[in-house]
Amino acid sequence: MRLIARLYNFGVHASKRMWKIVALCCGAALLGAACDAPPVQLQPTALPAAGSAAIQVFFTRPQDPDDPSRHTNGVDQYVIAAIGAAATSVDIAAYDINLQSVTDALLAAKLRGVQVRVVTDTDNLGRSPIAQLRSVGIPVTGDGRSALMHDKFIVVDGIIMFTGSWNPTDNDTWRNNNNLVRITAAPILQNYIVEFAEMLQPAGFGPRSPATTPFASTAIDGVLVETYFSPEDGVAAQILDELRSAQRTVHFMAFSFTRQDFADVLLERAAAGVAVSGVFEKRLLNENGRKVFERLQTAGVPVLVDGNRYTMHHKVFVIDAATVVTGSYNFSASAEDSNDENVIIVHGTALAGLFETEFDEVWARAARSAVP
Repeated sequence: MRLIARLYNFGVHASKRMWKIVALCCGAALLGAACDAPPVQLQPTALPAAGSAAIQVFFTRPQDPDDPSRHTNGVDQYVIAAIGAAATSVDIAAYDINLQSVTDALLAAKLRGVQVRVVTDTDNLGRSPIAQLRSVGIPVTGDGRSALMHDKFIVVDGIIMFTGSWNPTDNDTWRNNNNLVRITAAPILQNYIVEFAEMLQPAGFGPRSPATTPFASTAIDGVLVETYFSPEDGVAAQILDELRSAQRTVHFMAFSFTRQDFADVLLERAAAGVAVSGVFEKRLLNENGRKVFERLQTAGVPVLVDGNRYTMHHKVFVIDAATVVTGSYNFSASAEDSNDENVIIVHGTALAGLFETEFDEVWARAARSAVP
């Protein structure tokens, strides 16, 4: 392990390639039992990491049609449990907040003396839950821009965080396909603590936001984890680098996919023999999204329109069943150039395997929907 650490600390771009090889070779063997007790697993699948850190992923299970009487055991329970155990602080950055269970947990935390702070998109400041939070003195900051504050992360006591495609809303919890990633790795948490602090400053949003991520690439028990924020970190270039590295498979689930440069690389890899396939959210197949969809389809790449009558909200690439790209970042120009977004890239076969299973389920649902 000391040799691995030295190779990582070498700090050159080539070390990233070496870490990919390490992740591919070690995979689940490096991801054993977590030393912190995981929450009760009622419906999602969890991935504990070895040692003092953990990465777990939870997936929503949309019902068709939605039935409010069955709104139990949702992914929100893990967030609520963490907020309920908070001793000092809860910081939440979310595009939208209207889920009453999370609102109630935040109110209760504030009333027992926990510092609660919220950052959200200005367009959603009029929500009733926001008014409830403000009524007890919880500061709520909007980005004050036409572009989106589209981040999705929650940091509790500086020791537990959540991110992924999930907003704390009714739709994202019960109707939409989403992933929620729970992390207890200190370097990754520090990245998000710094980013949240930036958004409380006058120049904290959009292109003016400084690139100050302290641990953009870090090894968590031998697994490379990368953290990026847009617009400041050039996220598209990082994702393109991962896509170009694909040797066997690329699977994607895309709420919004309008970037032609991503399509370019997918077509290049498909021409090289890589098995590329993906699912597009049907509501976002507008002019630019349809261009990408039809371009891939015409080239023989298997693509489907999602089968969820509500929304397929993932923003995910799974590469070679070994690397996962996920977060708030849609595959669009606005996500790269103007919105505030967050992305993690995890190089490890165990986590990737869970996302592969989710992809299989989303693909199967889309395939059933496509049958006349």
